[in-house]
Amino acid sequence: MNKTDLRVVKTLAQIDRALLECLEQTPLQKLTVDQLCQQAMINRSTFYKYYQDKYDLMDQYLARTLQEFRRQMDVAFVEASAQNIHSLVYQKNFEKALQYLHKNKARYTLLWSGAINRPVFTEMVQVIHDNILEKLRFCGLQGTQERYVDLYAQLLASNTMTLVRWWFQYESEISMEEVQQIMVNNMKEGIFGAFRQTVDGIPGNLRK
Repeated sequence: MNKTDLRVVKTLAQIDRALLECLEQTPLQKLTVDQLCQQAMINRSTFYKYYQDKYDLMDQYLARTLQEFRRQMDVAFVEASAQNIHSLVYQKNFEKALQYLHKNKARYTLLWSGAINRPVFTEMVQVIHDNILEKLRFCGLQGTQERYVDLYAQLLASNTMTLVRWWFQYESEISMEEVQQIMVNNMKEGIFGAFRQTVDGIPGNLRK
């Protein structure tokens, strides 16, 4: 199978779109190959030319999605200090990542839902965690230090993805620039420090 053939590329893209469109209405467990083929406007023999079944399609689609996500999640910020986290180079990295995430909001929120019965959100957290450790692979971490770095990489990754999911929920009220500033504040002040700044900025009568 030549996946560089334009006809093949077009067919595979049709199947991908059909998968997402079908999942908006039907969970994967109840979805049939016939439904997918009808939505993609292909016949069953074409589907089975590329995939064993709907689960094989889902697994391959997620593998491609996570691989692309991994490439886009630049974690250069781990090299920053509290003093230079505002540097233009890190700001541009944050901006590029947020633009990419926003572009893919619809499919990500769908994949995070219960439609496929797989923890894609958690897997994306793990991707960022792994990218952070990969970025630090030349630091020669050993023993206890390595364990603590692993912990903080997990906390940074969880914080990043939780912020993104929160932003998607309040996108009409929260701009990309605000999200970018929250990321910087969290890294510069720490989660608790940023939290206290937020709480202290709320009038007393609204804290009740």
